[in-house]
Amino acid sequence: MGHYIPGDLSAASERDAIGTKVIRGVFEELLHFSLAEFVEGTVGNLLGISRGAFLIAMFVGLLGVLWSMIPNLPLFAFAWIVGTAPLWILPASVAGGWKAWSWYVQSYFISNKKGILLEVKMPRELVKSPRAMETVLSNLWIDQGETTFFHRKWKGQVRPIFSLEIASFGGQVHFYIWVWETHKKIMEASVYAQYPEVELVEVEDYATKFIYDPKKIDCYAQDYRYEPRNDAYPIKTYIEFELEKDPKEEYKIDPLAEILEFMGNIHPEEQVWVQIVFTVNKDVRKKPGGKWFETQDRYIGLVQDETVAIRKEAVGNVIGPENEWKRSVRVQYYRQTEQIRALERNMSKHPFNVGVRGVYIAEKEVFSSQHIFAVKWLMRPFGNPQFMNQLRPRRWHTPFDYPHQDLWDMRWDLHSRRFFDCYRRRAHFYSPYVLPHNMMSTEVIATLWHPPASAIKTPGIERIPAKKASPPPNLPT
Repeated sequence: MGHYIPGDLSAASERDAIGTKVIRGVFEELLHFSLAEFVEGTVGNLLGISRGAFLIAMFVGLLGVLWSMIPNLPLFAFAWIVGTAPLWILPASVAGGWKAWSWYVQSYFISNKKGILLEVKMPRELVKSPRAMETVLSNLWIDQGETTFFHRKWKGQVRPIFSLEIASFGGQVHFYIWVWETHKKIMEASVYAQYPEVELVEVEDYATKFIYDPKKIDCYAQDYRYEPRNDAYPIKTYIEFELEKDPKEEYKIDPLAEILEFMGNIHPEEQVWVQIVFTVNKDVRKKPGGKWFETQDRYIGLVQDETVAIRKEAVGNVIGPENEWKRSVRVQYYRQTEQIRALERNMSKHPFNVGVRGVYIAEKEVFSSQHIFAVKWLMRPFGNPQFMNQLRPRRWHTPFDYPHQDLWDMRWDLHSRRFFDCYRRRAHFYSPYVLPHNMMSTEVIATLWHPPASAIKTPGIERIPAKKASPPPNLPT
């Protein structure tokens, strides 16, 4: 139980300290007879028992009661399974076989795609805003590969997957772009068009050559997910920080600087990796009020729903003489104005499915709980939980708040190995790792990852000493 760190519980556990409020909440859950709320609240947050373990224990208990009532329960259940097989075996076989086939052909297609890692070497002088990176991302909004049903379900083709990464090795900060080899030229053209000063150099994959040895190395891994609102609400982007304007470099406030400063000041025996995996968003949902077969774009639909809800909130209840004044009100609250402005601005830009993950790695002798906390809330500078969203830690090592949740570190080590395998594959959307993702616009992704301007003075960022320029076109041959 070496990974249990007292005082480092999740925010939910810290809020739910034992008191009258917690006891009252437990009784309310019991009185409402809501199993979901009871499992999530009392069992999960208060007692630290996973939903799976609790539901399995409840199932075993009910099975024991049923067994006592039916002595020959195994034979009885087997007879029912065999007797009803003509009804369920064909649909189950078709559904299971189709799912297995889809996983197989997609995995085979992805395994034949060679990924390459390009390091982005920064120049000493770089004054462009993240809007340039947003333009780069717009050119990567590529949905090729899924043209027809034949390509998707027989050949297993999927949309191109890209990854933007920042890695610190003992304080030396590096920017990387991972891309399929078939899309290398597209990536280079897009980046050089907006950042002609940088250099893209193909390098060895640091994640592939890394060997995780739990006897020597410790780590803390997690994903970052949107909370507390749905994907229609973005985080604070470079627009809110006014980085798209053209002030003097010394006056620019870039939230990425805080992340780079932390990553540039870790110990030589430590590493911090951040990965942003993305692909074109093509999520759909059932069209509200439409026919059962009608669908619509999920991203646009969510934004439209939320803007309508905000406008209705601004109007409020106009029924009754005491609310008569609301009929003539035309000025919204500041919060509502900013929300609608941000939502509709992001709706006008290309959406991607995005998975964000990070990991802190260190030798056991220097493994620091303070650095765990720093990585856990690494994305806090971009957060706006009051009006919009924040990127909050989820998955992998975040559930382990109590010692009894992981005896002898078995689950911790298992999750570590799976995380590094997922990281190396740049997997998130397809088998073997299909994980929850967020929908983000190019504006949001460009805020999270962009070549740092000269105003960011983090010493760990290596910059190219000379600025490159094209030769004059009139040189003699």
